[in-house]
Amino acid sequence: MFKTQRIRDPIHDFVIFKSDDPLAVDACAWRLLQSPDFQRLRRIKQLGVSEFVFPSATHSRFAHSVGVFHNARRLVKLIRREIELGRVNGHFDQDRAKIAILAALLHDIGHGPFSHAFENARKAVRAEQAPAGTNPAPIRGHEDLTAEMIKDPNGEIGAILADVGVDPDNVAELIASKIPQDMYHAIVSSSFDADRLDYLMRDRYMTGTGAGAIDLEWLMDNVRVAAIDVSPPEAEGEEETFRHSFCLSHKAREAAEDFLLARYRLYSNVYLHKTTRGIEQLLAVLFRMIARAASDGKVCGLAPECPLVRFFSRDGDTLANYRDIDDTVVWGAIHGLHFGGGSEAKDIARRLLNRERPYCLDIQQTFPEDADRQRRLKRRLDSEFGSRLDSRVFRDTSSLSIYGEIGADDRRAQERLMIQLMDGSLREITHFQDSTMAGSDHKRLLERYYFLDESDCHRAQTIVDSIGRRGSRR
Repeated sequence: MFKTQRIRDPIHDFVIFKSDDPLAVDACAWRLLQSPDFQRLRRIKQLGVSEFVFPSATHSRFAHSVGVFHNARRLVKLIRREIELGRVNGHFDQDRAKIAILAALLHDIGHGPFSHAFENARKAVRAEQAPAGTNPAPIRGHEDLTAEMIKDPNGEIGAILADVGVDPDNVAELIASKIPQDMYHAIVSSSFDADRLDYLMRDRYMTGTGAGAIDLEWLMDNVRVAAIDVSPPEAEGEEETFRHSFCLSHKAREAAEDFLLARYRLYSNVYLHKTTRGIEQLLAVLFRMIARAASDGKVCGLAPECPLVRFFSRDGDTLANYRDIDDTVVWGAIHGLHFGGGSEAKDIARRLLNRERPYCLDIQQTFPEDADRQRRLKRRLDSEFGSRLDSRVFRDTSSLSIYGEIGADDRRAQERLMIQLMDGSLREITHFQDSTMAGSDHKRLLERYYFLDESDCHRAQTIVDSIGRRGSRR
């Protein structure tokens, strides 16, 4: 017999897994937490190398996933409430709700160590290995690997789901689907999904950043379900497609604006911090070094049995090898390369172990509000350091906006934040004349160059000075 279990959480207080849960999902979720694939998430930090800037940002994807599960159950209750109040036609689909909650719990199990640095390195390695003149085959992203783990007949997750009458394929499909299906799908993918509601609160708390407050309880109390046009932008003029998804009552419009601003500040202050991105460049180049050596059969300083060596070896990109890789494996490999690797690998490993950051030149900060000098600086830097790019000099480009594309999130139709007016009609949050969100889809570009060698940084500064002097004489 399953007995009630509790997890103490700094964001949600108690996350309780009840023995008398009416959906019969809590006992299944508790079993899933004990599976090897889920326990692996304890060894993968949610924010990768952000602890190099924010020392307390050491929380794991395991803790985050538990929080997402908690939020998913709350959103299911809101769907039930909307149906019982007659604001949404139809009946409450208990089976669909169960699939959504379990999909929310499992949505991150396919993440690798230092997620984006590892994925970007894998893409670069695939491009290097592709025959000349051909496009490299795409790598399997963490969403694809999540689906594989859930459906794997040799894994525990599929068997646990099947025991409670849930088809693993349905859970995997809900996570992977890019097209919104129904209001239960909104729990996993929407402007107000369970994942976003947890990481915004958790990452803000664990980094200690004070920028951007989120009134979660008021937002939750004002969640509504409505039929929303989810037609993609390219389908303009065609027949509209409506699906039930989450929106917010007009009473919560200002709280919704604060929610978007908080998300923006986390991206600008934390996720895209220049030091974090610089350390990620070091990790990515180290992964590429390991991959090149592993494809030739041997990595100096690492044993053939090292999971990273096995994964990057020829035909080593398997689910079994991927499962063996986590943050602890990577740090072990960094130590191995520091003491026994080749000179270049030793150099990068030492920098990572001792937090020796690469030198950073921020294009936008160097010439703020001067697009012409920014363009000239980039052209000069690319010309000067072209042969050293991706080896000793690294170019990093990203963009963000308060609303719209931001970081790794796509502005898909179901992720537009809609406000429900008093008459029941819907309006996108940017379409209010008095909205602080008006014009907030404008993209802010972040372009930085990172240099491993101080001499290269000095050469880059000389270029900056010459462009600055030339501009001042005009």
